Amino acid sequence: MKWAMIEMSIKCPHCDSPVHVDGPYRKILCGSCQSEIDFPGDVWKDLLEDVQEEVVNEFEEGEGSNSTIFGHFNMSMTYAKLKAYCRNCKRDFDMETEYTGQDMLVCPDCGAKTPVFPAPEWFKGAMSRAKLIVGALPDIENVDEPGGLSGPVAFSCPQCGGSLMIDGKDRIVICEYCETNVYLPDDLWLRLHPAKKKNRWFVGME
Repeated sequence: MKWAMIEMSIKCPHCDSPVHVDGPYRKILCGSCQSEIDFPGDVWKDLLEDVQEEVVNEFEEGEGSNSTIFGHFNMSMTYAKLKAYCRNCKRDFDMETEYTGQDMLVCPDCGAKTPVFPAPEWFKGAMSRAKLIVGALPDIENVDEPGGLSGPVAFSCPQCGGSLMIDGKDRIVICEYCETNVYLPDDLWLRLHPAKKKNRWFVGME
């Protein structure tokens, strides 16, 4: 099996913030404005057809490329011919002996868990030889990922001082005491919705 490492990010079309694309997703959540961004299959195909060709037929192990792409999204992407490895200790996975169909790979050296799942059928329209995805969450878990703090957070209304219980669903909340629209400050919002770190993920190809 040949492996492609992919690391990519786009600019949110709604707020211009960077959004990491940490797996083969057709919908991505912007951590800044909470907009759901559509990432169509034809855009994936335009991006990854050449990646597959270069990784399979041109690159040596460890060789790669990076680029800035302007089109459907403003995007930066790095890709390379690189085996899937543990993000914690950087040990290469031996997929022939360590992958037995489970949804998590457990690193024999450090015990860290790495998600793995079969390449979705729609994704094979972009990378026809794709078989496995390592290091990314399944699509639905990416869109519905939890925020940073769990449970409601107490916050005082700046207008009347009333105690508000903030659940993090909306950036603007209505004070139940004085009916003022309260815009949550950046420090609280980022605690509820911490910025995601860019993640490398891997595509195993036949």
